[in-house]
Amino acid sequence: MPSYKDELLSDEPSSSPIKLEKDENNENRWLLKHSPEKMIRAQNDKIRTEVWFQTEPLDASFISHIKSIRLKTDSHDQGYVENRLEGNWTWFELSILDKKDAQYPKVKEELTLTWESHRNVMESDNFCHLEGHVFEEQHDLLRFLEEGDIIAVRLCARFQDWRIYAKNGLLIFDMSPHKITREAPKYGGYVAGTKVMERVMVVVNEATQPVQMKDYIPRLPETHLRAGAFAPSERRPLRVLSLDGGGVRGLASLHILKAVMENVQPPRQPHEIFDMIGGTSTGGLIAIMLGRLQMSVDECIKAYNKLMDSVFHGSTIGRYATTGYFYNSNDIEDAIKGIIKDKLQNTDALLLDEHSRCKVFVTATCKHRGNNRAPVILRSYRNNEVIPELPGIKLWEAARATSAAPAYFKPVTVGDYELVDGGLGANNPLGWLWTEVLSVFGATQETKCFLSLGTGIDADREVWTGGVPTLGTVESFASIATNSELTHILFRGLIDAFAPLPETPKYWRLNVNKRIPAWDETKRKWLIRKKTVHHRDNYEPMIELDDTKGARGKLMDMVTAYLAQPNVRATVMACAQALSDSLAERAN
Repeated sequence: MPSYKDELLSDEPSSSPIKLEKDENNENRWLLKHSPEKMIRAQNDKIRTEVWFQTEPLDASFISHIKSIRLKTDSHDQGYVENRLEGNWTWFELSILDKKDAQYPKVKEELTLTWESHRNVMESDNFCHLEGHVFEEQHDLLRFLEEGDIIAVRLCARFQDWRIYAKNGLLIFDMSPHKITREAPKYGGYVAGTKVMERVMVVVNEATQPVQMKDYIPRLPETHLRAGAFAPSERRPLRVLSLDGGGVRGLASLHILKAVMENVQPPRQPHEIFDMIGGTSTGGLIAIMLGRLQMSVDECIKAYNKLMDSVFHGSTIGRYATTGYFYNSNDIEDAIKGIIKDKLQNTDALLLDEHSRCKVFVTATCKHRGNNRAPVILRSYRNNEVIPELPGIKLWEAARATSAAPAYFKPVTVGDYELVDGGLGANNPLGWLWTEVLSVFGATQETKCFLSLGTGIDADREVWTGGVPTLGTVESFASIATNSELTHILFRGLIDAFAPLPETPKYWRLNVNKRIPAWDETKRKWLIRKKTVHHRDNYEPMIELDDTKGARGKLMDMVTAYLAQPNVRATVMACAQALSDSLAERAN
């Protein structure tokens, strides 16, 4: 969403300041009234804005006695929308101006001082009376106000032909008989920290990904420096969960999550603990089961085992030769629908669920633009910074799309989109999870726990540099495509250092592996001579993405051994303790 500098301003002159008048029925209330009707119309994806009416410059004495501010309006939109699930794109804002003819809101500590008051009524051509958010005495709007500043009411619209009609505006100032002490917010450190994180993400991703994948870099929404989007939306610290992709190896992340959850007190289910769960590929499928379907970890493990048996069976070579895919896509669709039916009794349920506290997103890739576009983000919630690409996607379609690994399953078609596995460019979705947290909850929202779960560190694979590709070449690129440790290495220091509550441990990464130390091997050369070969440290090879037998055998043995390691056990306990502490904080 564009920043204030990308806004399209009206050609009409700014509204003249209006004098405040005392409320005849309440001696502690001042009113700013504006009756004339006004309409603005968006032309494209840029925000169209116009000052509807504004105060005169406010003096320090008046500002220090403001107890609250609230906007009331009569308004409607264009009267029709193509799809209500795409969101409501007309709204009212309260902005701070530093002079009466200012074209843009005031900027302080790199923040644009504007806040949403309320969204307009949707799909109506009749005026409706609406009441906005109450900006109370310690709200940032009042904390940023300085002598001589002006408060302006702005009309806003975005996307082609969205219109807002408004009349009878009333801005209410409730006053305190006593002077209210307020300190200006100090967000400079947060701004700097988020900029550092974004810049490092961009630099590292540009260095490690082909130039064609430049858009597969998580970026902050351009509105994150608007004051209303920057402030926290929740009083309590957040807890978020990131789930890597990895085929049947997703079973490992479930068992590791179980180890964490077993040590959380009081006991809770994942959807009761985590505010947001993000996943890609089979991690996306697990995210949907844990968050959207509200399954326990044990229920999820049982369903995941059943799905593996239903999907990964039969002759893969013969099927690939005749269909171009190793597995039958109908099998995974039926398995997913069966899981949904067991929990919701409705296989056509939408991914969108605005009533759930646990927000879920998964990634998918558009088949025909996978090399030069960001992944398609499929959300169970509304993100007011972006218009959803597939607003009416069904739950099973989202689960099928995020796990449609190329060569394994054919793409799934949803509307005009042909979608494949989101793991192609975002196998570790942590970067996307971070940007979603910032855009939904605000950049200064404290986060108690970022838990990132992998599906295994594979042995080193040589990168193909030319010649005739072989099966080993394919396996090499599959390993690289699902290498999630690069993202982990990037984030492990940044989140603890710069995310809200700086220098406080809040990021934990658990990823099953078996390390093999460096060793020397003596080989006989010819009959007499000997040669010493040095082998660098490495990891034991992981099972293949479709090896169901290995998932229940070798993989589970590796998980058991991994969780028994003292350093891993310490990480599990530290994460569980952070989750337990946050539960206690919310209870108090």
